[in-house]
Amino acid sequence: MPIPAGELRRLLEEDRRREAAHRRLRWQRRRRQLAWWLAAAAAAAAILFIGAHLAYAANTPNEELADRLRQLEARIEELEEDRQRLTRALLTFEVPAALGFAGEAVPLDRWDVRERLEREVLLSLQQRGQVILWLKRAARYFPYIEKTLRRTDLPDDLKYVAVIESALQPQALSSASALGIWQFIPATARRYGLRVTTRWDERRDPELASRAALAYLADLYGQFGQWSLALAAYNGGESRVKSAMRKQRVRSYFQLALPRETERYVFRAYAAKLILADPERYGFHVPGEELYRPPARDRVQVRVRHHLTVMGIAEGAGSFYREVKLLNPAITGDALPAGTFLINLPEGAGKHFKVREQASGVASSAAQRHRVRRGDTLSAIARQYRVRLEDLRRWNPAVSGRAIRPGDVLVIRRMQQ
Repeated sequence: MPIPAGELRRLLEEDRRREAAHRRLRWQRRRRQLAWWLAAAAAAAAILFIGAHLAYAANTPNEELADRLRQLEARIEELEEDRQRLTRALLTFEVPAALGFAGEAVPLDRWDVRERLEREVLLSLQQRGQVILWLKRAARYFPYIEKTLRRTDLPDDLKYVAVIESALQPQALSSASALGIWQFIPATARRYGLRVTTRWDERRDPELASRAALAYLADLYGQFGQWSLALAAYNGGESRVKSAMRKQRVRSYFQLALPRETERYVFRAYAAKLILADPERYGFHVPGEELYRPPARDRVQVRVRHHLTVMGIAEGAGSFYREVKLLNPAITGDALPAGTFLINLPEGAGKHFKVREQASGVASSAAQRHRVRRGDTLSAIARQYRVRLEDLRRWNPAVSGRAIRPGDVLVIRRMQQ
């Protein structure tokens, strides 16, 4: 039976990707071999020098030089072992004899499971710059994810889900409006207690989003009883996974036919674990001083009565606009609306900020009215009064869901510090 054209193209594309990955790994192997030969040449030169010195001083044996010679020989043996190990790792990926994830064994005795795992590892290794960024960002975000996992008695391996979701970028946004390191859509985020508004979006707060995401994953595990299925549901939706299980009459993720993205999703998590749990096995070494550490900060609660700008926060904390935005990714605009917020400030600025905020950080508002004329639009009115369109809609809920009409009266609020 002939292979359909679409399937043939997909197979050819997979072959091209795998060949590209192997070519890249072979080039990396050659570079590391060259580095090894240079190191070996330097060691050989040192040995020759020491040997000559020993021959010159044959009548007066020098134990210190002899010890040094033995150390250099041992170092050459270590370099050879390192070269062989890196050659094996970079030339091809050897599927481990056994692999567990979140306490569950991955059935590597199945040929299709082994191939799916190999594919994701090879494609990840092909993007070496991305893996290095994973390692650097993990030092910043894994500590409090791991702390939450310990507190809730959940498997430590779940932290790798954040890696494959967003590459650990708090402002990552998908085409489906999923946001943050855990890629929450608004409805699910609100269901798990995150505030999502036009000015304050807690999906972008790594700590708050991690608590919500892990609670969601725990609920999915409660529904499906397997972490592999829970991860698939996190990516593809509970109803889709349940429907596929019912129609196909199977209860294992590895037996399910799912959309391609969801079929690859769990294996991407396995690949992230294999690489990040033992990066040197794959030729990655990032010195500790180059890792991205969590910034030192004070976490304070502020109650805003009317309106508080980011510049107002920066001035009250003795900081600047960019730093406030970096420390508070949940702030999506230039100001906070009325409400209570937990915000981050530069370390040592908490007490100072409270005094400044109480004295000058809260804004007052003055309202005026605009009667809609023929040809007016909300966008044009917002530009006329130099206010944000979303604020104009919020101030006028009666017309926010319909087109404005001549004769409508809109409230315009101007904020004054």
